[in-house]
Amino acid sequence: MVLEKLRDLNIGFETASVSFTEGVPTIVMIHGAGGRSQVWQNQIHPMKHSVNALALDFPGHGKTAGQSMTRISEYARWLASTISALFTYPVFLMGHSLGGAIVQETSILFPDLIKGIVLAATGPRLPVDPAFLEGLLNNFEETIDTIMHYAYADGVDPSIIKEGARLMKGAGSKVVYNDFLACDRFDRRKDLANIMHACLIVCGDKDKLTPPALSRVLNKSITRSTLRILPGAGHMVMIEDHDAFNQCVLDFVLWVHREFG
Repeated sequence: MVLEKLRDLNIGFETASVSFTEGVPTIVMIHGAGGRSQVWQNQIHPMKHSVNALALDFPGHGKTAGQSMTRISEYARWLASTISALFTYPVFLMGHSLGGAIVQETSILFPDLIKGIVLAATGPRLPVDPAFLEGLLNNFEETIDTIMHYAYADGVDPSIIKEGARLMKGAGSKVVYNDFLACDRFDRRKDLANIMHACLIVCGDKDKLTPPALSRVLNKSITRSTLRILPGAGHMVMIEDHDAFNQCVLDFVLWVHREFG
């Protein structure tokens, strides 16, 4: 039923399930700037035996029609509308980077839709170097290559970095620029105490784009939060150390589901 609704809404997605299992926790995964649902493939398939795992393409990304947005609040409203159309029960939201900002925003504005949240490699504020914003408009491919250089820890297989650059370049200059502009405008530092959901925060200790200090701010300010910092991983933590990342997420989600129903 969920997958049929997604197709009716013309929303792109990735899942390993033919149908969603009743009574099992559902995780909806939100990609980062210039991304698409495909970035979660190392979570969707390994987690399918324990949870209903679904990753979405946001408007203008992947296979979802529409225009990308320039405000995190706009993405959050789209996400809330989509969740309401798909599910009759609250779900877990997991967001990476820009996706983590969208999850924070959704948690604050639409708390009844959510069971718990996972914030991966993100922060309460996501300022962007003005040179990156200018480069995304005027020197797109070279700027993406530079961003990808910062997105992974040293020593990562170059083919992984190349694939990440290919996916982001495929989103196009306007989409990626709009996403980074939305990040730059985002600031929820004064509102984190309003996030009342159980929250897992995960980041890599080698993250150069959203350093661990940002995750520590989240952890200090969100009352029901737990922080996990994975050694040796960079900004793309869910790709670079997917085994450890997945275990953290599953432990958290299954605990919340067991303790709070």
